Amino acid sequence: ISYNEFCDQMLDEDFPVGMMKAKAPLNPNYDVDYADRAAYRVVERQETGAVRKAIRQLGDILAKRDNIMFKITREFKHLTHEDVVTVAQIGQALLQVGQSMEPEDITRAVLHVMPDVDLERIPYVALFKAVKTSFHEFSSKR
Repeated sequence: ISYNEFCDQMLDEDFPVGMMKAKAPLNPNYDVDYADRAAYRVVERQETGAVRKAIRQLGDILAKRDNIMFKITREFKHLTHEDVVTVAQIGQALLQVGQSMEPEDITRAVLHVMPDVDLERIPYVALFKAVKTSFHEFSSKR
């Protein structure tokens, strides 16, 4: 059951234009798919929280530390001559500059800011720009 369906059943309309409508009765029958939908929503919310944490962590590394992008770029130049990197190379470069992130979190952050990117060919300049741009979109922990 969605929030809107719940409100429609339990609450009156905010601004009725005519006579008050009679509410439809609640369906008392057991919905066999409800447990599956609820479990899916729980997993979905956990993944959303993990994505928010990962993008916040990568944003903190790139936006709050002076000269860190230059240092990471220099590490990428040691790892490859191309303008693209892999998730493993991002993790290795972060370790070389004193930061660490789990590969799953790097993958989540990259796919959040660049959904159509190939994880074996990530253009790191575009990644830096996208993470820096999206840094203020996520609030800190509450």
